[in-house]
Amino acid sequence: MTRHEVLTQACDQCLKELYKYAVPHIEWEDFKKECKEYSKKYKEWDDWKMKNIPHPEWEGKSLEECIGPKPFEFYYLPQEIMKDICNSYVYAYKLDGKQELLDTINVLKEYCKDPIVDKWIEGENGNPGHRGYEHPENLEKEIYKYLDSNFTGVEFRNAEIVKDIFFKFLDMAGNFFNWNRDLNSFNATVYLGPSPNSNKERVIENWKKYRGKDIEINEKEIQINYYGDDED
Repeated sequence: MTRHEVLTQACDQCLKELYKYAVPHIEWEDFKKECKEYSKKYKEWDDWKMKNIPHPEWEGKSLEECIGPKPFEFYYLPQEIMKDICNSYVYAYKLDGKQELLDTINVLKEYCKDPIVDKWIEGENGNPGHRGYEHPENLEKEIYKYLDSNFTGVEFRNAEIVKDIFFKFLDMAGNFFNWNRDLNSFNATVYLGPSPNSNKERVIENWKKYRGKDIEINEKEIQINYYGDDED
C-alpha cells in the first residue's frame, strides 16, 4: 500500500467507528447514502447560483435554508469520545511523525546516558559461546576522557556542559522539524470533514427544524456504550 492509501484507510475506518457510537444511530452505509444525496442537492443549488435563474423556493434564502444542514449535523458524539477514537487511529497508523521524532530524540538521549553494545562471550568448559552485552562509558565520561587527553593542563574541563550542548542541539532539531503532513491531513479529513457534531443542542434543533422529529440524547448511554458499564 502507498502512504496515501494508508492515510485514506485510516480516515475511512476512523469515521466509520465514530458513527458506530454517534446518536441517533445510523449505519455507516446509510450515512454515506445521506452524504451522496446531500451532494446531489448541493450541486443543484450551486448550478442555480451560477446560472442566476429565478427559483421561487430558494430566492433570498441561505444554503442551509434551501437544502438543509450537512448530514453530519444530525448526529451527535461527545468531543472527548471523538478525540479518544481519533487518537487511537493516529497511534495505530503511526500518523504523528512529529511525536515519533521526539520519541527518537529521547531514546538517543537515554542511550547517551547509559549506552549498551553487543559483546560476544566465548564459551568455557565445553559450553558454546553466546551473545552478551556490555556498557561502555557514557557520553559525558567519553567527552571528559577526550578533553583530558587532548588538553592536558587545562584547568577547567566541563564535560557536562559539552554534553548539554549536544542535547540542546537534539532538542533544537525536534523543535525545527515540526512538519506533520500525515497528521494534518488526517485531522482535516476527520475533524473538519463529515465527523459527528459535538454540539448536542444543535443536533436536537436540526432534527426538529429540518426533519420534524423530537429526539432525546442520553449522555450516560453514550458513555456506557463506548466505555462500558463500570457497574459490571
